[in-house]
Amino acid sequence: MTHFFKLFSLVLFTIFSNYVFAQKVNLAGNWTNIDYDKNKSDFILSEDNYVSMSVNGEFIDGKNYIIKGGKNAGQKGELKYTIDYDKNPVEIDIIAIMDDTEKGRILGTIKLINKDEFLMIFSFTGKRDFNFSEKNAKQIAHFIRKKS
Repeated sequence: MTHFFKLFSLVLFTIFSNYVFAQKVNLAGNWTNIDYDKNKSDFILSEDNYVSMSVNGEFIDGKNYIIKGGKNAGQKGELKYTIDYDKNPVEIDIIAIMDDTEKGRILGTIKLINKDEFLMIFSFTGKRDFNFSEKNAKQIAHFIRKKS
């Protein structure tokens, strides 16, 4: 019975610790994104819920993005984010906005490592990906907080 109690206590402690940790982490800030091929890029989550990032070498300012190409070329767009810290793993949505209207959404899943590191999977299919296994390694990006 003592072994069971110790194991049960350890499981409860782990669950509670992960819950408390997830509640205290604020992911707003400047990050370095490292993809599967070891490419590094900037990723910024502002306190006012804008997201800025480098995509294929081009920096996209989430507050003041001027669309290049296509039918909306030259128009201003925005990228915002929402994070649900109550979910485990944490869920993030990147939302494309133009003329105060949502134009698209990228679904993300975040696995917290510590307050300065996390893993994230972006999904462009409309279905959130929760697979952080080695089999899905190409889809997982590693984020490290930049020191100021």
